[in-house]
Amino acid sequence: MSTILQPIHTELFYSDSRGPELVTFHWKLNGSILEGAEFMLPDATKDDDLRHVRFLRPQVTMITPEEVIDYRVMSSERLEHRPAAMFNLGRSDWLLKFTPHHLGKCSHFQLYFYDELLDIIAEDVTFGVGSLKTETK
Repeated sequence: MSTILQPIHTELFYSDSRGPELVTFHWKLNGSILEGAEFMLPDATKDDDLRHVRFLRPQVTMITPEEVIDYRVMSSERLEHRPAAMFNLGRSDWLLKFTPHHLGKCSHFQLYFYDELLDIIAEDVTFGVGSLKTETK
């Protein structure tokens, strides 16, 4: 199956070279589920510029450090979508390798932070300003 690369939320999560700077990940259930991430956009100038992304009903997470990302296999298609740093890969081959019981409404999202690549299977993503923990619900 071929993965369709769809840039998303380009106005909220973008790159000037390698992506926003990851500030921290937020985990729940004793560190077993990634709830979200706080980050600074490339043009952020002060601590008040903190942003966050929340993952809705996350199921699978893979974090790859920049040092081991093989940029040779990153398609030119990703480069064509600059400044996009977040992609929806839909029902990717990676997603389809898992048991589908809880994944019917999920997509494979890929986020390019400055020093990390995050692959996450979740139902959706939302964004906010400030700390993830101080967000009003």
